[in-house]
Amino acid sequence: MEVIVYSSEGCGFCTKQKEFLTEKGIAFEERDIDTNAQHFQEFKELKGAGVPFTIVKEAGEIVSTITGFKREKLSEILIQE
Repeated sequence: MEVIVYSSEGCGFCTKQKEFLTEKGIAFEERDIDTNAQHFQEFKELKGAGVPFTIVKEAGEIVSTITGFKREKLSEILIQE
């Protein structure tokens, strides 16, 4: 499973989400849409409507997208018990 978090500088919910994922031991790649034009373009192509915008991939295919910091949905999708 691959987790990519599109975020922006100064976004409090982005910070909370990254802290949550780190606390839960979930590896993720952060893509800052403020400082990287390519990441911003990807975000637009994926129809991102706000940050944090998280995509979850399995075998290279997007299986889930999450807009905003939604602790319960992240747990449901990412935490295997």
